[in-house]
Amino acid sequence: MNRWTVIVGALIVQVILGTVYAFSVFVRPLESEFGWDRATTQWAFSIALATFAITMIPAGRLQDKIGPRKVGTIGGILLGVSFLLGAVLVGESRPWALYLTYGIIGGAGIGFGYVCPIAAAVKWYPDRKGLITGLAVAGFGAGALFFAGPASILLLPPNASGEEAMGLSQILLVGLGITKGTGFGIGWKAFFILHGIVCAVAVALGASLLRNPPAGWKPPGWEPKITATTTSEEVDWKEMLNRPLACMLWITFILGATSGLMAIGQWKPMMGQILEGRTFAPDWMGGFGRFVEPVGILAIFNALGRILWGKISDIIDRPRAMMIMFLMQGMTFMILVSIESHIAIFLASALVGLNFGGNFALFPSATSDYFGTKHFGINYGWIFTAYGVAGILGPVVGGVLFDATDQYVLPFVFSGILCFVAAACAVVVWALARRPVVSSA
Repeated sequence: MNRWTVIVGALIVQVILGTVYAFSVFVRPLESEFGWDRATTQWAFSIALATFAITMIPAGRLQDKIGPRKVGTIGGILLGVSFLLGAVLVGESRPWALYLTYGIIGGAGIGFGYVCPIAAAVKWYPDRKGLITGLAVAGFGAGALFFAGPASILLLPPNASGEEAMGLSQILLVGLGITKGTGFGIGWKAFFILHGIVCAVAVALGASLLRNPPAGWKPPGWEPKITATTTSEEVDWKEMLNRPLACMLWITFILGATSGLMAIGQWKPMMGQILEGRTFAPDWMGGFGRFVEPVGILAIFNALGRILWGKISDIIDRPRAMMIMFLMQGMTFMILVSIESHIAIFLASALVGLNFGGNFALFPSATSDYFGTKHFGINYGWIFTAYGVAGILGPVVGGVLFDATDQYVLPFVFSGILCFVAAACAVVVWALARRPVVSSA
């Protein structure tokens, strides 16, 4: 088969799964409907991220055994079912139903779906691991950008009189971001049903294009280059967890992802405060104006950063790319608190997104470099638990620091410090990767 079809399938799957980052669009409709406070709704997002990370371990192991197509399809079904059940079960006295459906079932669906495109991509492209891994996960970074605007319109309550109820054609136009609608939506229940069906169908379609290459396959004319920081051995997860290199890679991932999530969680309110209600987008852009707002710029460069840093790491090695990326991110956070001009806001949004997105290209590529591709699914599943830790620490610590000072200075300074520590850890990763490996067997 043409190996580029794997990338097409990966992008379809990842764009749908990436809508998890737009959870904030559900917050206001659910709070208005049920009178819930912010903590009640936010727990669903935290549970989803934690379940996402934890589920990648069994999903990765299953993917290594039965292939990415079946496991990815399971992920799509779970994600679709989570929204369909949520439309039926969630109620004012049942916030636990949201935690169960969106948090646990939906989070598991994302975990099953996410690992498959990455695992398939690194096996089909051993000659361009960084670039292709970045391309495979770029859709995940961009998913929220395409989803948030249309979803926020469709989630509006329908017209009580029914006179201006949305038809199928208008729902489609709004869903594609072509129009802004008429001030009415279809309500959260109908949206959950619609989104659940779209998730299940689209992820299953993308997963159908995923395959693992035959055993021993390699691109014609290509021979692997074994350097001081790569390996030709295939390491299973038990052996990997016994190596200091895996531990340091995990710690570095926690630091980098925590700093990014801590800042991104504060991005929209901080930019709103700086801009004082002003907007980047001219009126003529309509619904597409969201692409040039600070959050939209961050999301676009989040996706581009996965491709760019993946390509850079193919050239200069993974740990060196990590070190440069974290240093740039740290410096951006340190100067962020003093920005005021529109140009500075644009550059800051672009740099933060660019560098945060790089995490999701560099760490899977490094896992493949150091521990092989045969057991990549479960190996990266274990490394990715670092993101589950960061998904809890980042938003919570950032919120606590803001509440303590009522300012954004401390969260961003602390994020910058974490980035500098992550850069130092990347140097340790580089040193450990160059050391001869002594097997524990």
